[in-house]
Amino acid sequence: MKFKVRLLQEQSERERVQQERSKLQDAYQKLQQDLSSYQQQLLMRETEKRALKNELQALQTKFNDQTTLLNDRTRELRGAQAFLSTADTLSGAEVIRLVDELNQEIMQTAAFISDSFDFARKPEHRDEIKEASARTSELIGPAMTSLLGTAATVEFSRWIIMTWDFDGLQAEQPLAEIYGDIRETESQAVSGRWRALTRSHAQKVALQEADVHSTMVTHISDTLVVVMIAAGCTKNYDDAYREFTMKFGERVSNIVRMATRLNRAMGEEVTSADLWPTHAAVGERFDTESMKDFDEGSGAQSGVVLCTTALGLQRSEKVGNGEGAENKMFTLAKPKVALEAIADGMERETEVSGD
Repeated sequence: MKFKVRLLQEQSERERVQQERSKLQDAYQKLQQDLSSYQQQLLMRETEKRALKNELQALQTKFNDQTTLLNDRTRELRGAQAFLSTADTLSGAEVIRLVDELNQEIMQTAAFISDSFDFARKPEHRDEIKEASARTSELIGPAMTSLLGTAATVEFSRWIIMTWDFDGLQAEQPLAEIYGDIRETESQAVSGRWRALTRSHAQKVALQEADVHSTMVTHISDTLVVVMIAAGCTKNYDDAYREFTMKFGERVSNIVRMATRLNRAMGEEVTSADLWPTHAAVGERFDTESMKDFDEGSGAQSGVVLCTTALGLQRSEKVGNGEGAENKMFTLAKPKVALEAIADGMERETEVSGD
């Protein structure tokens, strides 16, 4: 009896263990399935992650390329805007003021020079006077010597204002011809900016600024001393030049600075139009529409130009493009000129005073 009870108990225990084992197997199989599912999901996530990472890298590369392109285009646009800009850094009124100041400085300097030296033709200076007279005739033409200093300085200042390279590159004529062709074929914005850039860089390449200034001062000083000798200065050339540079070297230097400033103003700082200094040629017929008489009280309406005593200012602006384009011209200031009549009058005064 005891054996039978025990057998039943063992059989019941085996059944219970078998059931537990079956549950554990079911749970294990489920875990295995879940693990496999998780592994597949993890693999998919890894694949998606790699795909997203590759996509992100592609987007980053594209973004970098677009940023680089944008920066390049921005720089190009800024360069184009700067090249095509018609915005001037100096107004027409300011340029007129600079021209007036230069004219006044030249006139005052010439007057001071005339008052600071004695003039009387000495026999011992005959050869120097003859040579100087020949040189002044080459500069201005037969003219009244009392105005030669002003006229020569005005003419040389005009050259300084208009030069492309201070003759340092020997390219004055080619550059002027190229610019003339550009003005004919391109808009005002393009031609003006080309002129500004070309003149700026040509002058930088040609000569050092200090060398240019020194050369110009020496040239004007030499010319004015020659004029003095031709007018009968009581000193010989060497003594006159030495005294001249001591007394008027700074004033001549200032004239060169002012003319050089106008070179930059008209050549580089104004691109919306073309500005240039005007003068009248020796022997030209006097025209009240384009010039003023130096002797304002004379009331002259006609005559022959002896020399220019003050620079004028002209403005030209190209309007439109192509065949319909036109250049509009404006006179901002008329040049002042001395007429041959004033020389005749002063020569008669000299003859009377000499008698």
